[in-house]
Amino acid sequence: MSTVPLDRSDEHDPRARGDPGEPHPSGEPGEVVRGLVHALDGVPSELLPSRLCGAVLGLLPVSGLAMSVSGEGGGATPLCASDETAGRLTAIQFALGEGPAVRAVEVFAPVLAPDLARGSDARRWPLFAPQAVEAGARAVFSVPLGTPAVAIGTMDLYRDSPGMLKAPDLRAAMLAADAVTVLLAAFDHGPAPVEGVAAWLHDAENHRTEVYQAAGMIMSQLKLGADEALALLRARAFREGRTATEVARDVIGHLTDFREND
Repeated sequence: MSTVPLDRSDEHDPRARGDPGEPHPSGEPGEVVRGLVHALDGVPSELLPSRLCGAVLGLLPVSGLAMSVSGEGGGATPLCASDETAGRLTAIQFALGEGPAVRAVEVFAPVLAPDLARGSDARRWPLFAPQAVEAGARAVFSVPLGTPAVAIGTMDLYRDSPGMLKAPDLRAAMLAADAVTVLLAAFDHGPAPVEGVAAWLHDAENHRTEVYQAAGMIMSQLKLGADEALALLRARAFREGRTATEVARDVIGHLTDFREND
């Protein structure tokens, strides 16, 4: 059972406690950024998401990870996932509107769930926890991306066995999240050779726009509010084992009409 507070960043963030932890990896965010940039150098744009996930995964003792950008209404646009389980965790949280990633954005602090099969972690997220365990994740650790003023998303780590991240590993995860935040900002505005990543981020933004366009159509179809329409779209995606973007495209293309059976 976890004894680490999940909401108060000053109690489980080593930087806030003034505890620098063991340098793992060595250096500060700038050094981690340089390492990630080196890993992405010359990579074709279509391979950048998986290469970014792979580069960060190499820094941490976890089974897999995913990164996503937050949207309005509690949504999330996947940026990359190291494997099927990691991608599934993002989809589950997006569909259900609960989980460590959702909370990490709310409080802008790491949210640590070392055992989703029992104890307080299982009780905290009664919908997410059993789905995550079924997907292959026994422990999940979500670290916010962005700044306290503007949370832009999360980096979600998982393990296929229970256990808490050690302090040096949590520090490494937070350094990596800082580095990814810097990279995302650079990718969105910087010069060559990052235009490919900027295009990739633009595509991610387009996916998010499609979800909200479809939600608007569902609002009109069923005379619902925005939150209810988004919840219905996510529920349909979750039930059908698809992404919210895939369902949204069917709605926009008039292949799916929520008045028919929702």
